[in-house]
Amino acid sequence: MRNNSAKWRYSSSAVGARSSWLLAAALSVAGMAAVAACGASSSSGGGAGSNGGATVTAVQTSVGTVLAGPSGATAYVLLSSQGASLPCEGACTSTWMPVTVSSGAAPQAGSGVSTSLTVAARSDGSMQVAANGNPLYYYTGDNGSGQVNGQGIKSFGGTWYAVDTNGKPVQSGGSSSSGYGY
Repeated sequence: MRNNSAKWRYSSSAVGARSSWLLAAALSVAGMAAVAACGASSSSGGGAGSNGGATVTAVQTSVGTVLAGPSGATAYVLLSSQGASLPCEGACTSTWMPVTVSSGAAPQAGSGVSTSLTVAARSDGSMQVAANGNPLYYYTGDNGSGQVNGQGIKSFGGTWYAVDTNGKPVQSGGSSSSGYGY
């Protein structure tokens, strides 16, 4: 009998430990989900309108008048050496954040913007704004309205360019290399 009660005590404490571990794991997952949700809204780049659509504006920079988000952050495209737009996925999006809108919303062209703005679904399900079919991104190295610190950076398989108000990449000015990407 003594042996059985010892087993029961061991099993009871194992169940208690397992329950505590499961509770900690569940709380950890819930915490990560909350952090991810907060991060998603802060990096979305959209949400300027009541319909959840990004208002794309025109802003004056050192490389000319270019497209920008509601806060004045410059919009960029990633081009291959042949001039085709490239996607930015995975690690790339920690430096180059997609310009997005809420699902079902349309981007709005602000004053001075004459390019066609469309939306395309990304692999993560978010809806990304594109100018003339080229997906738009914000650069984390731009800290204020009208900055073009990402102009000409070669990373993630291509070169990053600000986009003019007609939707064309501005292929002048900026740096030629960076520590970001590959």
